[in-house]
Amino acid sequence: MAEDCIELRKPVLLIGIGKIGKNIVSKLDNVEYDSLLISNAREELDNNSLHVDCKSWINPSSYKIRSFLETYKEEICTKLSGYQTIVLVTSLSEKSGIAIAPVVSHIAKSMLDKTVISLVTMPFGHEKDRLFQASVSLKRISSNSDINLVVDNDAYIEINPGLTMESCSEISNDIVLNTIKLIPEISLNLGTNLVSGAMEEYNIETGIKDLIAQLYTSLGTSSIRKSILYVNGARNEPIGRLNEMLGNFQNTMEGDTNDVSFVVTDSSRNNMHLIASIKGRTKFDSYDPLNMIPDDKVLDWDIPESHPDIDLPLPLID
Repeated sequence: MAEDCIELRKPVLLIGIGKIGKNIVSKLDNVEYDSLLISNAREELDNNSLHVDCKSWINPSSYKIRSFLETYKEEICTKLSGYQTIVLVTSLSEKSGIAIAPVVSHIAKSMLDKTVISLVTMPFGHEKDRLFQASVSLKRISSNSDINLVVDNDAYIEINPGLTMESCSEISNDIVLNTIKLIPEISLNLGTNLVSGAMEEYNIETGIKDLIAQLYTSLGTSSIRKSILYVNGARNEPIGRLNEMLGNFQNTMEGDTNDVSFVVTDSSRNNMHLIASIKGRTKFDSYDPLNMIPDDKVLDWDIPESHPDIDLPLPLID
């Protein structure tokens, strides 16, 4: 096992936070994972869930949700304590994901010393009200994850401008779902990994071009340490043509890294995933202008921001 990879151990708990968490957990079949849903919205939960009760608040902010989550820390510790590996799935375009995921990842890694794999989707670029908080939450999640897999909704829609937001979200969910299914079969690299996906039923050569375009849209100023291309459903491709296309992919990526590999699997459906291990600043860092300040220069960075209700009776002073 390479030094920058990790071996995973059972039992595994898949934690789905928010709407995307429920969607992913409901679609997962034949996996040896237990699951737990966490949300402040009851409609995003099922029987095996933790409801974060926000009392009388109808539209709580992410900070308010996080303040109510504090009362559930002990219960979360109990639910996580029996597992070796925690897989955390959420969307940082949802208030529940922004609020809850950083706290849960902190409990799992810093308090319980579990192996943590986080898989998050980032907001669209036009969701200006979510970008700052999403960036802060992503940074917190990354610091408390052994492996952080990031799917960029904005990158997919930039190269497919004709897509609707709903279609793009469905594709992102499929990418997340397939990535979770790949976890037992692949070598995962420590740190941050950008995940690109081509879910359309088109030829492999076109799919590879789309994957590379998605990757460089999200890359920012970071560098690629290692990249792995997973090609599913290539059984009908001529071997010589397949070798040529994968060779072109390797030549394209070697400008950034010498560690390029690909895996071809048998499947009834054509789809591809590119997982790139990166080092440095991505475009997500630019969502938060305070990211230029080193962590050790930030006051109270270890304490996630929240808005608790504080009843402080002050007597009138004449």
